[in-house]
Amino acid sequence: MYNNKTFLAIIPARGGSKGLPGKNIKPILGKPLLQWTIEAGKNSKYIDELVVSTDSNEIAEVAKNCHAAVPFMRPDHLSGDTATSFVALKHAIDFYSSELQKEFDFIIKLEATSPLRTAEDIDRAIETLMKSDADAIVGIGRTEDQNPAFLVRLDNQNRISGYVNPDMTVIRRQDVDDIYFFEGSVYISKTDVLLEKKTFYHSNTLGHIMPKYKTLEIDDIDDFVMVEALMKQKCYK
Repeated sequence: MYNNKTFLAIIPARGGSKGLPGKNIKPILGKPLLQWTIEAGKNSKYIDELVVSTDSNEIAEVAKNCHAAVPFMRPDHLSGDTATSFVALKHAIDFYSSELQKEFDFIIKLEATSPLRTAEDIDRAIETLMKSDADAIVGIGRTEDQNPAFLVRLDNQNRISGYVNPDMTVIRRQDVDDIYFFEGSVYISKTDVLLEKKTFYHSNTLGHIMPKYKTLEIDDIDDFVMVEALMKQKCYK
Protein backbone atom coordinates (compact mmCIF):
# COMPACT_ATOMS: atom_id res chain seq x y z
CA MET A 1 0.00 0.00 0.00
CA TYR A 2 1.16 3.52 -0.78
CA ASN A 3 -0.77 6.54 0.52
CA ASN A 4 -3.78 4.30 1.19
CA LYS A 5 -3.78 3.04 -2.41
CA THR A 6 -3.65 -0.72 -2.96
CA PHE A 7 -1.59 -2.66 -5.49
CA LEU A 8 -2.14 -6.08 -7.06
CA ALA A 9 0.87 -7.50 -8.90
CA ILE A 10 0.12 -10.06 -11.61
CA ILE A 11 2.80 -12.32 -13.11
CA PRO A 12 1.55 -13.82 -16.40
CA ALA A 13 3.39 -17.10 -17.01
CA ARG A 14 1.84 -19.39 -19.58
CA GLY A 15 3.30 -22.78 -20.39
CA GLY A 16 3.55 -22.63 -24.17
CA SER A 17 6.79 -20.75 -24.86
CA LYS A 18 8.04 -21.25 -28.43
CA GLY A 19 11.38 -19.38 -28.38
CA LEU A 20 12.70 -21.22 -25.31
CA PRO A 21 10.48 -24.13 -24.25
CA GLY A 22 9.87 -24.24 -20.50
CA LYS A 23 11.63 -20.93 -19.99
CA ASN A 24 9.45 -19.71 -17.10
CA ILE A 25 10.70 -22.51 -14.86
CA LYS A 26 14.12 -23.06 -16.44
CA PRO A 27 16.77 -22.83 -13.68
CA ILE A 28 18.93 -19.71 -13.70
CA LEU A 29 21.56 -19.37 -10.97
CA GLY A 30 19.91 -22.27 -9.18
CA LYS A 31 16.36 -20.89 -9.13
CA PRO A 32 13.47 -21.28 -11.57
CA LEU A 33 13.29 -18.17 -13.76
CA LEU A 34 9.84 -17.38 -12.37
CA GLN A 35 11.17 -17.29 -8.81
CA TRP A 36 13.29 -14.18 -9.43
CA THR A 37 10.19 -12.16 -10.33
CA ILE A 38 8.13 -13.63 -7.49
CA GLU A 39 10.83 -12.64 -5.01
CA ALA A 40 11.12 -9.13 -6.46
CA GLY A 41 7.37 -8.65 -6.13
CA LYS A 42 7.16 -10.11 -2.63
CA ASN A 43 10.05 -7.91 -1.47
CA SER A 44 8.33 -4.74 -2.66
CA LYS A 45 7.38 -2.33 0.13
CA TYR A 46 4.10 -1.43 -1.54
CA ILE A 47 2.61 -4.47 -3.29
CA ASP A 48 -0.37 -5.77 -1.31
CA GLU A 49 -0.93 -9.05 -3.15
CA LEU A 50 0.96 -10.96 -5.82
CA VAL A 51 -0.61 -13.60 -8.04
CA VAL A 52 0.73 -15.86 -10.78
CA SER A 53 -1.62 -16.34 -13.74
CA THR A 54 -0.82 -19.55 -15.61
CA ASP A 55 -2.38 -22.33 -17.62
CA SER A 56 0.37 -24.80 -16.63
CA ASN A 57 0.14 -27.12 -13.62
CA GLU A 58 3.93 -27.36 -13.56
CA ILE A 59 4.35 -23.58 -13.43
CA ALA A 60 1.60 -23.34 -10.80
CA GLU A 61 3.42 -25.87 -8.60
CA VAL A 62 6.70 -23.94 -8.90
CA ALA A 63 4.90 -20.68 -8.06
CA LYS A 64 3.28 -22.20 -4.97
CA ASN A 65 6.65 -23.56 -3.83
CA CYS A 66 7.91 -19.97 -4.04
CA HIS A 67 5.01 -18.85 -1.80
CA ALA A 68 3.13 -17.05 -4.58
CA ALA A 69 -0.66 -17.13 -4.78
CA VAL A 70 -2.16 -19.24 -7.58
CA PRO A 71 -5.88 -19.07 -6.74
CA PHE A 72 -7.02 -20.03 -10.25
CA MET A 73 -5.80 -21.64 -13.46
CA ARG A 74 -5.98 -19.46 -16.56
CA PRO A 75 -8.38 -20.91 -19.17
CA ASP A 76 -6.89 -22.27 -22.38
CA HIS A 77 -8.66 -19.69 -24.54
CA LEU A 78 -6.81 -16.93 -22.65
CA SER A 79 -3.43 -18.63 -22.93
CA GLY A 80 -2.76 -19.27 -26.61
CA ASP A 81 -0.25 -17.56 -28.88
CA THR A 82 -2.85 -15.02 -30.01
CA ALA A 83 -4.13 -14.13 -26.52
CA THR A 84 -3.04 -10.68 -25.36
CA SER A 85 -1.53 -9.97 -21.98
CA PHE A 86 -4.50 -7.68 -21.26
CA VAL A 87 -6.98 -10.55 -21.31
CA ALA A 88 -4.87 -12.42 -18.75
CA LEU A 89 -4.75 -9.34 -16.53
CA LYS A 90 -8.50 -8.74 -16.84
CA HIS A 91 -9.18 -12.38 -15.99
CA ALA A 92 -7.16 -12.02 -12.77
CA ILE A 93 -8.79 -8.68 -11.89
CA ASP A 94 -12.26 -10.14 -12.47
CA PHE A 95 -11.42 -13.21 -10.37
CA TYR A 96 -10.32 -11.11 -7.39
CA SER A 97 -13.41 -8.93 -7.72
CA SER A 98 -16.06 -11.63 -8.20
CA GLU A 99 -14.61 -14.58 -6.28
CA LEU A 100 -12.67 -12.90 -3.47
CA GLN A 101 -14.51 -9.56 -3.30
CA LYS A 102 -11.21 -7.70 -3.49
CA GLU A 103 -10.65 -4.52 -5.48
CA PHE A 104 -7.29 -2.83 -6.04
CA ASP A 105 -6.52 0.76 -6.98
CA PHE A 106 -3.53 -0.18 -9.13
CA ILE A 107 -2.44 -3.16 -11.22
CA ILE A 108 1.21 -4.08 -11.72
CA LYS A 109 2.28 -6.47 -14.48
CA LEU A 110 5.60 -8.21 -13.85
CA GLU A 111 6.98 -10.38 -16.64
CA ALA A 112 8.90 -13.47 -15.51
CA THR A 113 11.25 -12.93 -18.46
CA SER A 114 12.83 -9.86 -16.77
CA PRO A 115 14.70 -11.39 -13.81
CA LEU A 116 17.20 -8.51 -13.54
CA ARG A 117 14.44 -6.20 -12.27
CA THR A 118 14.44 -5.90 -8.46
CA ALA A 119 12.01 -4.87 -5.73
CA GLU A 120 13.76 -1.51 -5.61
CA ASP A 121 13.02 -0.95 -9.30
CA ILE A 122 9.35 -1.73 -8.74
CA ASP A 123 9.13 0.55 -5.72
CA ARG A 124 10.86 3.42 -7.54
CA ALA A 125 8.32 3.13 -10.35
CA ILE A 126 5.43 3.15 -7.86
CA GLU A 127 6.82 6.19 -6.07
CA THR A 128 7.35 8.06 -9.35
CA LEU A 129 3.80 7.34 -10.51
CA MET A 130 2.22 8.22 -7.17
CA LYS A 131 4.00 11.58 -7.07
CA SER A 132 2.61 12.52 -10.49
CA ASP A 133 -0.79 13.08 -12.06
CA ALA A 134 -0.21 10.30 -14.62
CA ASP A 135 -2.38 7.20 -14.90
CA ALA A 136 0.35 4.68 -15.71
CA ILE A 137 4.09 4.07 -15.87
CA VAL A 138 6.10 1.58 -17.92
CA GLY A 139 9.74 0.53 -18.03
CA ILE A 140 11.79 1.97 -20.88
CA GLY A 141 15.43 1.71 -21.95
CA ARG A 142 17.58 4.17 -23.90
CA THR A 143 18.57 3.07 -27.39
CA GLU A 144 22.27 3.19 -28.19
CA ASP A 145 23.53 1.65 -31.43
CA GLN A 146 19.87 0.89 -32.19
CA ASN A 147 18.97 4.59 -32.35
CA PRO A 148 17.04 5.17 -35.62
CA ALA A 149 19.79 7.58 -36.73
CA PHE A 150 22.14 4.58 -37.04
CA LEU A 151 19.74 2.13 -38.69
CA VAL A 152 19.63 1.17 -42.36
CA ARG A 153 17.27 -0.52 -44.81
CA LEU A 154 18.17 -3.19 -47.36
CA ASP A 155 16.84 -3.11 -50.92
CA ASN A 156 16.26 -6.23 -53.02
CA GLN A 157 19.93 -6.23 -54.00
CA ASN A 158 21.12 -5.90 -50.40
CA ARG A 159 22.24 -2.28 -50.84
CA ILE A 160 21.84 -0.19 -47.71
CA SER A 161 20.15 3.17 -47.23
CA GLY A 162 19.65 5.19 -44.08
CA TYR A 163 16.40 4.61 -42.24
CA VAL A 164 16.02 8.23 -41.04
CA ASN A 165 19.38 9.49 -42.35
CA PRO A 166 19.10 8.88 -46.14
CA ASP A 167 22.57 10.24 -46.96
CA MET A 168 24.13 8.14 -44.21
CA THR A 169 26.29 11.04 -43.11
CA VAL A 170 28.43 10.27 -40.08
CA ILE A 171 26.64 11.28 -36.87
CA ARG A 172 28.21 11.25 -33.43
CA ARG A 173 26.22 9.39 -30.82
CA GLN A 174 26.24 12.43 -28.53
CA ASP A 175 24.62 14.52 -31.28
CA VAL A 176 21.42 12.48 -31.63
CA ASP A 177 18.31 12.79 -29.51
CA ASP A 178 17.78 10.12 -26.87
CA ILE A 179 15.21 7.59 -28.04
CA TYR A 180 13.70 4.95 -25.76
CA PHE A 181 12.16 1.51 -26.22
CA PHE A 182 9.62 -0.42 -24.14
CA GLU A 183 11.79 -2.82 -22.17
CA GLY A 184 9.18 -4.90 -20.36
CA SER A 185 10.30 -5.16 -16.75
CA VAL A 186 7.51 -3.23 -15.01
CA TYR A 187 4.06 -1.94 -15.95
CA ILE A 188 1.78 -0.11 -13.50
CA SER A 189 -1.64 1.44 -14.08
CA LYS A 190 -4.69 2.68 -12.25
CA THR A 191 -7.05 -0.25 -12.46
CA ASP A 192 -9.99 1.64 -13.92
CA VAL A 193 -7.81 3.24 -16.60
CA LEU A 194 -6.27 -0.11 -17.56
CA LEU A 195 -9.73 -1.65 -17.93
CA GLU A 196 -10.89 1.29 -20.02
CA LYS A 197 -7.83 1.64 -22.26
CA LYS A 198 -6.96 -2.09 -22.38
CA THR A 199 -3.29 -1.08 -22.44
CA PHE A 200 -0.59 0.55 -20.33
CA TYR A 201 0.50 2.71 -23.29
CA HIS A 202 -1.35 5.99 -23.80
CA SER A 203 -0.87 9.74 -23.61
CA ASN A 204 -0.90 9.83 -19.80
CA THR A 205 1.78 7.15 -19.31
CA LEU A 206 5.19 7.92 -17.76
CA GLY A 207 8.44 6.29 -18.80
CA HIS A 208 10.49 4.63 -16.07
CA ILE A 209 14.10 4.55 -17.29
CA MET A 210 15.86 1.30 -16.49
CA PRO A 211 19.65 0.76 -16.56
CA LYS A 212 20.93 -0.83 -19.76
CA TYR A 213 21.72 -4.23 -18.23
CA LYS A 214 18.28 -4.54 -16.64
CA THR A 215 16.48 -4.09 -19.96
CA LEU A 216 17.43 -7.57 -21.20
CA GLU A 217 14.46 -9.93 -21.53
CA ILE A 218 14.63 -13.68 -21.98
CA ASP A 219 12.96 -14.83 -25.19
CA ASP A 220 15.47 -17.40 -26.43
CA ILE A 221 18.60 -19.28 -25.37
CA ASP A 222 20.91 -16.41 -26.40
CA ASP A 223 19.05 -14.04 -24.07
CA PHE A 224 19.16 -16.67 -21.32
CA VAL A 225 22.93 -17.06 -21.51
CA MET A 226 23.52 -13.29 -21.52
CA VAL A 227 21.15 -12.65 -18.60
CA GLU A 228 22.67 -15.45 -16.52
CA ALA A 229 26.17 -14.07 -17.15
CA LEU A 230 25.03 -10.60 -16.05
CA MET A 231 23.37 -11.98 -12.94
CA LYS A 232 26.63 -13.69 -11.97
CA GLN A 233 28.65 -10.53 -12.64
CA LYS A 234 26.19 -8.35 -10.67
CA CYS A 235 26.09 -10.87 -7.80
CA TYR A 236 22.36 -11.65 -7.87
CA LYS A 237 21.31 -14.21 -5.31
